[in-house]
Amino acid sequence: PGQYVACDPRGRAFMVAAVEKQKFVYVLNRDASQRLTIGSPLEAHKPCAACFDVCGVDVGFENPVFAVLELDYADADADPSGEAVDETEKMLTYYELDLGLNHVARRWSEPVSRTANLLLSVPGGDDGPSGVVVCGENWVAYKHEGHPEVRAPLPRRKDFPNERGLLVTARAAHRQ
Repeated sequence: PGQYVACDPRGRAFMVAAVEKQKFVYVLNRDASQRLTIGSPLEAHKPCAACFDVCGVDVGFENPVFAVLELDYADADADPSGEAVDETEKMLTYYELDLGLNHVARRWSEPVSRTANLLLSVPGGDDGPSGVVVCGENWVAYKHEGHPEVRAPLPRRKDFPNERGLLVTARAAHRQ
């Protein structure tokens, strides 16, 4: 794995994910002489799942949470007719690292559009509502556990053809 790397905004852990199945979470600590140490990897694997993006969710000083955009293809892979491919859903999943138990668990999962391709962390704790912005073809949406989705279309140039979709391909977040 290593195609996707995401860090907890408070610098306590990071997730390394492969395109398919494998996800590892590493805990970051400081030793007695204040040198950074990296703990053993904790597995957060999900079989038959393709990963599209990963980001660290800002949850303040609660347990670190990572958002993953993934597609479970187990049913489509087992269906010889090929009809199950149309029914597969892309999911936004939260993985939580329990620092007390040193364990990673799936916390929350919700379907998103199949055109979703990118995640952007929203500031949390005292700085904002937390959650993620999900980017897809021609739209962006705010999603968070226990909050309804807020969706907005991407602005389009006047001379840009309607047949062509718009995709966000890069992101950056600024904090003051």
